[in-house]
This record gives sequence, C-alpha cells and structure tokens, in this order.
Amino acid sequence: MNLKMNNIEKVFELINNSQNICISGHKSPDGDCIGSVMALYRFLKRLGKSKNLTVCIEGTIPFNYRQYVDEDVIIKEYDNKKFDLLFILDCSDLERLGKFKDVYKNSKKSVCIDHHKTNKSYADINIIDSSMSSTGEILYDVFKALNVKITKEEASLIYIAILTDTGKFSYSNTSSDTHRKAAELIDLGVQVAEIDNTIYNSKPSNIVKAFIDCVGGIELYYGNRLGIASITKGVLEKNNADMGDIDGVVEFIREIKEVEVSCVLKENENKTRVSLRSKNNIDVSEVSVKFGGGGHAKAAGFEVNKDVKNTKELLINTFKEYFGEQ
Repeated sequence: MNLKMNNIEKVFELINNSQNICISGHKSPDGDCIGSVMALYRFLKRLGKSKNLTVCIEGTIPFNYRQYVDEDVIIKEYDNKKFDLLFILDCSDLERLGKFKDVYKNSKKSVCIDHHKTNKSYADINIIDSSMSSTGEILYDVFKALNVKITKEEASLIYIAILTDTGKFSYSNTSSDTHRKAAELIDLGVQVAEIDNTIYNSKPSNIVKAFIDCVGGIELYYGNRLGIASITKGVLEKNNADMGDIDGVVEFIREIKEVEVSCVLKENENKTRVSLRSKNNIDVSEVSVKFGGGGHAKAAGFEVNKDVKNTKELLINTFKEYFGEQ
C-alpha cells in the first residue's frame, strides 16, 4: 500500500496531542472490526493513552472473539462525552456506527481507516484503500509506516482481522502482499493453529443447532442462482443464541454450485439487516447502495425498515433484473 506519509505523520501528531481518544467500529462487529479496533486499542494503551481511552461498538461481541476483547473497556451507552480524537475503523459511513454515531460530531478531529469502496472519506484524515483485503491489513501498514514495534498481542489481533475478512485467505481480495504480511505477523509470534481453533472450531452445541435451523430454511430462486436464508428471533430464542453468534450462513449458501448471490436476512426489532455475497460478476455493493448500505463487490450489506417476509420479497424483485424470470 502506498500510504501518504504526511497523513501518517499527522495521525501520530494527533495521537500525541490528544488526551481523550475514542476508537469506534461498525455495529454488529465482525472479525475485521474487532481485530482492528482491539489492535489499535492495545497500541494506544502501550503509548500511555489508556487513562482517557474509550471504545464504542454497538452489538454483542460474538462468542468466538470474546477472549481477544477487553469487554469492560467497551462502553454500552454514549453520554455525549467530548473527544479530542476519534478513530473510526472498518466503517464505510457514519450510520454504521449505530447508536454511537454522535461521537463523530463530539470529536475535534477524526481519522477513518477502512477498505470499503463505498466509503466517501467523511473524516478529517482518511486512510482508505478498497484494494486491501481488510482494515486490519491497512492498520498493519500504518503501524509499519510509523516504524514502531508491534507486540505479539497486537500482531495476533491484526492477523484475526485479516484471516476472517479474507475467508481464511480464500476470497478474491487476498493478494500476495496479504500473504506476505500474514507471514510477517506469524514471525512476530502469532499462533496460527490456536487462533484458527478459537475462531472456527469452538462453536457451542446450541450455536450449531441454530445454524442448522437457519440453513435448513434456505430458499432458492431464479434457477437456483439466488439463495436466501433468515436468522429470526424465533431461531435465536429456541436455541438461546445471539445474532452475532450465528456466523457463516451467507457463506454456506454461496457454496451451493448454482448460487451466484447469497443473502441472509437478520431480524432486528422492526428492521431487517441484509448480508449479501456474490460468487461471480454481480456487484452486490451496488445493490446495497440502493438501500443506503455499502460494502464490496463480493460482500456487502444494508438495513431496511421492513420485516423479514417483506425484505425477502424486496430482494427477489431487486435481483429480477440480474437473473430475469426462470
């Protein structure tokens, strides 16, 4: 990545001159968000900024990431506290901050580090590269540009960010540079097998049952090229699970040979969150933008003020122009 060194120097200057710092990530956090936020938190803590350091992420931390998160530092509600500096990580727009979006207007300066191509560069300093696999990969470049030592703990968190947002280095966003950076992180002490087991091989039985309930309800349309499944409150309550714990359903649908676009509908009060994945040439970020969302060509999402049933009908009609009548 060709980082603008003047931006990096400005960021470091802001860090040094700021007393109250906030680090935020997008609501319903995934591995890239969690890994990046916590890596930056540990880094700033090491710089002596822990006394007035705040972390805000809306949503439950999924079970498989909890051992990597200092949950007691993540605030539950926002009381309009003022900040000298705000870092926004892995967040394409301010709406994705959810109930914490007001931290932006209450911060003197802001820095956004992100890899979503739909990001409109809304911060004072924007370090954005949509060619990167993950925000974690960009953050690693920032740390290297600062020429600072990266601890094993920080390396592990960055590795988690990269690992999860590349689908274990299987997605098209994985470059040779991504692999080289992963190798450098491993050289810093990252325990690859241990992390893989924690992230991917530690599902409690109730989470597995909830997953089975979700994939058991997959519906296919347009000659099996569009696959849709739902994660409803009923499924969560039946299995005593949280929404953030049910991971991988949209990727599972994409594994079906004929499926070109996979969709998962997540019931959330009177709204529905939609996760989209594309296997071929359809740019799902373009679809998401139509509904106020964003993301990448192969992975994107949005939220609508509709129930699951009506959201499913919306998606079926939306993808009609891509797949036509079958």
